[in-house]
Amino acid sequence: MSVPTRSMTIYRISDAMTDVDACLETVQGTYLDDAASTSMDLPEYPDADAVAFHWRHSPVPAPWVDAASHLIGPLPDDYQSIDCGALLLLGVDGERYAIGFGGGWRAIPEQFKDHGFGLRFTIRAVDADQVRSVVRRSMTGLGRQDATHVSSGIPIGHIGLSEYAEIVGRLAGMVDPGDLGLESTRPVRVEGSAGLRLRVPVSRERLVALLRRISEICARTVPDDFAFVEAVTPVRDEWRLADLDRRLDERLRAEPGDDAPVRLAAAIPLDLADRAGDAHSHVIKIGSVEVLRRGDLDLDAILSRSRLQCRTPAVRALRRGEVRMCEDDHGQRVIAKASADKWLAAAVRVNERDYFLVEGAWYEGGAEYFASVQRRIGGLFKPVPSLGLPAWPDRPEPPGSDKRGERAYNEWVQDSLGLDQYLNLDRTGARTEFHGSHGFEPCDLLGPGNELVHVKGGSRTQPFSHMFSQALVSAESLCLREDARASFRELVRKTSCGRRELPDGWRPAKVVLAMKVDRLTPLTPATLFPNAQIALAHLAQTLGRYGIQVEVVPISRGDAPSAAA
Repeated sequence: MSVPTRSMTIYRISDAMTDVDACLETVQGTYLDDAASTSMDLPEYPDADAVAFHWRHSPVPAPWVDAASHLIGPLPDDYQSIDCGALLLLGVDGERYAIGFGGGWRAIPEQFKDHGFGLRFTIRAVDADQVRSVVRRSMTGLGRQDATHVSSGIPIGHIGLSEYAEIVGRLAGMVDPGDLGLESTRPVRVEGSAGLRLRVPVSRERLVALLRRISEICARTVPDDFAFVEAVTPVRDEWRLADLDRRLDERLRAEPGDDAPVRLAAAIPLDLADRAGDAHSHVIKIGSVEVLRRGDLDLDAILSRSRLQCRTPAVRALRRGEVRMCEDDHGQRVIAKASADKWLAAAVRVNERDYFLVEGAWYEGGAEYFASVQRRIGGLFKPVPSLGLPAWPDRPEPPGSDKRGERAYNEWVQDSLGLDQYLNLDRTGARTEFHGSHGFEPCDLLGPGNELVHVKGGSRTQPFSHMFSQALVSAESLCLREDARASFRELVRKTSCGRRELPDGWRPAKVVLAMKVDRLTPLTPATLFPNAQIALAHLAQTLGRYGIQVEVVPISRGDAPSAAA
């Protein structure tokens, strides 16, 4: 006789719960305070420890009664419901699980849940060709969440997930019942996020056997098809978030030169990256004081304000603070702003696990994920660069010129090597209906083979968010829009006074990211900050779908070569 089953959600209890008493104390002090009655049982399970408790709240009117009374008229007094529930805690072979009945799921303290459990199981058990639904969130800082549902099932590779820019939060698919030790002859649907939802046998012996199989599957190596899902996950455990914030707070308050375990870098909020080229100053407000910084925002500007916070934790002051991007030198004409924590990137290793801060949120990255990222971007650094960009002189601008930074370097490269080799298109715009009156900046230099060369200078290997954003917008626009290509062809012809022409049918074939770094710290995949590694890998992956090659060319610092060079 087959054992009946019922759809239930199973949670795994994390190491934050030291014992059952810690869970019961937390539950009793919160959700169950208003219970009309509460009972506890110790049910006997084969080879498992079990604790269960159940409760009943006083009857309350159904939530729709008040509105219905106004729209229909008085309703009978017995239109009530009973709010009740139960929670079963099971310890099986050292792993602890929880199953809620009715409102029981509300009694599991969030800080004691293993928030990665359900997803960890599904990506190891689900047939990669029979994925039924995926919910994922973008890491671009825009808060976008997308869901794909296919009732008949679809291969995971056909969903179009971005390995380096999206986080999978929920996944559902079909599992072989034999893998779960179940009697069913048909595939079993499972859905995993923090919890794991599936049909569970209503038998104590069979339930323990199922939990054992679940533990065994969770311990497997993740299949290649799903490896990217586990690569980057948001940190949700409150105790872990508190520990990471504590470490960040210590780093923010550390004096210059302290050998702190948390690596920091200045960043540009991803949704503001396309405005960075127009910024001439930044106003920093962390605490009660506003500070003006001309030029690019650097890490020292953020740290100097964070160290002065005495009454408030530095991390809290950072999240309450604000940085305004301004198009003038005096911080008066604001073009964009974001909370101060979004202008900071951080990375730290704790107990052999890597965590990094992106857009104010903490994420955990698996070791294999970072190895994958570095493998992908490693191929973008050629032993011998395809373009011979000259060293960045200490003073590329001509005497008396008000041009600085990349603007001066780009003009100097064209003047030194000739526009037949490098056409300076810095601060020019190709126009389309989509991009508005200002258009988009296609590149800083047009290379000798019509490569789109983007130039960025900086004293540190911090995330080059503006460069990556500009390169992506430009290349995609020139690939997908004929009006963008027509405008760019005219821009090249006009800027070069007819000496450069793009061939008929031209589309971008190569994007070059030219970066200036300190000569004592060579630019390599390893020396790029983790956030910049991820952004670069995403850029290369996206442009690769259009058949566009990406190359990174480091620019050294040094004396200006002669024009003949």
